[in-house]
Amino acid sequence: MSEATQGEVVAKFEKNSREEIRVSVDEFYGRKIINIRVYYRNDAGQWLPGKQGVAIAVDRYRDLADAVLQLGEWLQSKKLLPTQS
Repeated sequence: MSEATQGEVVAKFEKNSREEIRVSVDEFYGRKIINIRVYYRNDAGQWLPGKQGVAIAVDRYRDLADAVLQLGEWLQSKKLLPTQS
């Protein structure tokens, strides 16, 4: 029996035509977690969670946010991001 409960999807975006990335706040063994997971569309058209993803404790949010900002700066320095118009 799983001790995980699916919480609220806070954000999502398309990965490709059959997959999307969902960011949610869930509960796992009584602890709130940030869950970033790949969902896929099965043959019946239902969205199901895949094995790919990461779950971290909510209290590590600032570390995650800092890492994403550092990634953005690195991508910009390497000119890997499209220019904003």
